[in-house]
Amino acid sequence: MKKLSLLMGMLILLITTSCRDIVNTVLDALPPFDVPFTTTVTVPFVNVSTTTYTRTPEIPMNINLDAKIKENNPNYSINNLKSVKMSTLSMDFISSTVDTKLDVIKNARVYIKAPNQPEKLIATVVNNTNPTTVTFTVPDEELINYFKTSQNSLIFEIQASAVAADQITMKMNTGFKVKVQL
Repeated sequence: MKKLSLLMGMLILLITTSCRDIVNTVLDALPPFDVPFTTTVTVPFVNVSTTTYTRTPEIPMNINLDAKIKENNPNYSINNLKSVKMSTLSMDFISSTVDTKLDVIKNARVYIKAPNQPEKLIATVVNNTNPTTVTFTVPDEELINYFKTSQNSLIFEIQASAVAADQITMKMNTGFKVKVQL
C-alpha cells in the first residue's frame, strides 16, 4: 500500500512537471514583441578634451512596460515578464545652435539606470564619423530588472572627436524586445 501511494505521488508529480514544461515550451514559441521608445532630446554639448569621456545628465525613459504588455495582450502583465533586451539604439541629428553635427561624437557608451539596480552598459559606438546619425552596437544583454519599474533612464558618456561647445537637438530611437510567459 505504501509503495502504491509513493508510486501515485511520483506519477502525479511527473505529470504536473511535464505539463508545466510543455506549456512553457509552447509559450516560448510565441514571438517576442517590440517596444519602441523615441524621444527628442536637447543636450548641452561641452567638451574640452578629446581623450576623456564626458557624462550627460540622465535621460528619463519612464517606459511603463506593464501598459505596453497589456496593449499587446490584455491577458498578460508585468508579472508575466520573462525577458527584455535592447535591440536597437540610434541618434539622429535635428539641429544645433552653432552647427555642430553628430560627427563630433567619436566614441560613446550608454548605460541604463533604474532604482535599486547598478548602472549597466547597454550600447557603444566606436570611431563614429557620421554627421547625421550615430548607430550604436547593442550587446545581447538581459535587462528585465531595469523594466520591472517605469522609473528607468539612460546615461551617455561621450568622447569628442574635437573640442566643441554647442547645444545639440537629437532624436533618440530605441527598440526593446520583450518576451512574456504565463
